[in-house]
Amino acid sequence: MNAEALRKRLEKTKDKFSIFANKKMLKQYHFNAKEFLDLISDFLSDEEKNRLFDYAHFTNLDPWIKGGIIGSISDENILLQMINNENIMSGLESYQIIALIKGLNDNTKLQFLHNQNFIQKYQIPDYELRNIVSTLSEQVQEKILLDVNFVTNQLHLAGHQIMKLVENLSNDEVKDKALNIYPLENYQKVLILKTCSNRYKMEAILQEKDFDKFHIISILQTLDRENLSEFLVEQREFCKEKGIAPYEVIQRLDSKRQKEFITNLDNFAFTLSEKREILVTLNIDVKESIDTSNFPKEYKSVLTMQMTDNGRKIILDLERNLEDYKGLDHLISENPENFTEEQRLKFLKLCDICPNLEIESELNEVIFWGAKAKDYKEAEEWISSVIDNLKPEYSKAQKMAVIDNAIGKKISYSPDFDTEVFNTSDCRALWKIISSGYGVCNGIAKVEQYILRRVGIESKMISSGNHSFLKIKDIELPLASGGVAKGNTILDPTWNLTSHRFSGKPDNFCISYEQARKNDIDEEGKDHYCHKNDEQLQDATLNLDEKSLRNLFTSVGLADKERQFPIKDLLEKSTLVDVFFARQPEQNINKQFLLLRQACPEFATCQNSSMRILSDILLNNENLRFNKCVVNRVYSRNDKEKRPILYVYVASNELGKKFYFASQEEGQFVRLSQEEFTEQFECYEEDLKRTNGLRPWEMMEQEKEEVDLSKSSGEIVTKEEAER
Repeated sequence: MNAEALRKRLEKTKDKFSIFANKKMLKQYHFNAKEFLDLISDFLSDEEKNRLFDYAHFTNLDPWIKGGIIGSISDENILLQMINNENIMSGLESYQIIALIKGLNDNTKLQFLHNQNFIQKYQIPDYELRNIVSTLSEQVQEKILLDVNFVTNQLHLAGHQIMKLVENLSNDEVKDKALNIYPLENYQKVLILKTCSNRYKMEAILQEKDFDKFHIISILQTLDRENLSEFLVEQREFCKEKGIAPYEVIQRLDSKRQKEFITNLDNFAFTLSEKREILVTLNIDVKESIDTSNFPKEYKSVLTMQMTDNGRKIILDLERNLEDYKGLDHLISENPENFTEEQRLKFLKLCDICPNLEIESELNEVIFWGAKAKDYKEAEEWISSVIDNLKPEYSKAQKMAVIDNAIGKKISYSPDFDTEVFNTSDCRALWKIISSGYGVCNGIAKVEQYILRRVGIESKMISSGNHSFLKIKDIELPLASGGVAKGNTILDPTWNLTSHRFSGKPDNFCISYEQARKNDIDEEGKDHYCHKNDEQLQDATLNLDEKSLRNLFTSVGLADKERQFPIKDLLEKSTLVDVFFARQPEQNINKQFLLLRQACPEFATCQNSSMRILSDILLNNENLRFNKCVVNRVYSRNDKEKRPILYVYVASNELGKKFYFASQEEGQFVRLSQEEFTEQFECYEEDLKRTNGLRPWEMMEQEKEEVDLSKSSGEIVTKEEAER
């Protein structure tokens, strides 16, 4: 027999409850859960449904069916009685219990919300508690939300749960109180503010100090046209301070709202540049719908400009009138690496028209910004001076020698690398590196690769995982025998920086992979794997022998007729000073500093190279034997930017403890007592972490401070190597 047969029997039976109470009788019929629930709902009263659970075959029902029976009860008192009956509620999931509670009145719901035992017993999660609160009248919700202790310590609602509840309130005043009493994340505050009145949104934007540019824009785009234009005009200084241009808000509006805004564009007190920025960033369909018959020329020109897919930047067309781009600097971001000479000249003109345009460069498929028109112009002027200095008859090897040397003279390894203030973009942005004079290995290699390509030399950027350099392809190198060798070789511009800065012999110029791997091993036999890349460097077999190297650099005027590099003069003077002031260590040190200053007037700003010369040569003389010598970097406590400053610390029996710092203003080393030094300068947090909080001069080991070769400005230059 099926459910229909049972239904007919129930219709004929006066005591319908007795049939449901009889387990054996029910077993005679075949029905599914839905049919069973329909029969109970149609034939039993609320009181009878409650009584069903006096029988084991109902208390043991599947939770889904049991919940269906309880949920069909309309009498709130009976429902409440059942919810509080553990025997009846046994097995029900928390979501089923929540569904039942939602049907109760506000007072009863509040009783459950305050019943910690009930909440814990049925393991009701916080989001379900939030769902219960959301079903209360707004007046009750407001009262709950203003009770911080109850919300956080009893309901244990997280920020996003609180945010959801506050969002749904209609009272700005209550929302304001909630925003002030709960430690919400900024994005949560933004979502709440979006639901407030326009006037409240504008006031909140001005008062909230922690909102960034994008938080503010997100709220502004929800304002109506009048309030939005009013805010953008009247709060111009505020927007400028936050880096918000009017177009950045308008472009985020949908097409309908953009059209409404543009219709009244001339009624808004925006500058001409601001109006042009708004027009050029409109949605395509909005641009096409504009009647330009009465548009001024300045407006028409921008409507024909194309934007990138994300609508953030203009697709540059160097063939059009470049004056059309005037005032649109912030919408121009271009990578000019592969420009032809003609394009480069036009782009340089555009840099004069749009001095605040942004320059991109690509490194290992990552885009780096940071450079502006000024940086590009300075860098290109310097690059042109290097290229123009190349004689027409120079071979590719000679050109490469001049270029590598010029880079070493111009660029230093970033002195704040691996600190909390290190700028990961500037030191890898091609033109920014040149204009600032600072970079790291992959950025420096990129600079050389770019210039080499300009003069027809092909190279490939290679990485070992912790260092980057170049593999030069199909290069012809002159041999001392008069012959020529052709193939692939390695050029490491970063490891050549110090040598070139002080006019020494570059030991990482046109070397084989075998030689590069030998250079990775330090004096203690530790392999730093800086050049290890078997897969890409197996064919880099060309190694310029020392005699050929000296001949090559002599041929371009970077070594003398005897094939000696100018650094030899510095080494000889340093040795003579050391001998002459053998018994006067203070004078010895000061004279060595003077030699550094004479050899490299900019020594205080090329810190890494200066550190190496000091540590490995000038302060490593026979008569300068210290108990401890530290050559490192610190920053001035008064400098918010924490720019690095080169310092030297020596401790010996004769001198005691001495501190010297390289003053960029005075162009010389200034001696300070330990008290004066520590009062003025501090070590970087990242440096202290690496030494367990100890400053280098506080460490007990009697050692010269070392720098990881893979992160340095160049391979260590010893006297023996420089004199070879």
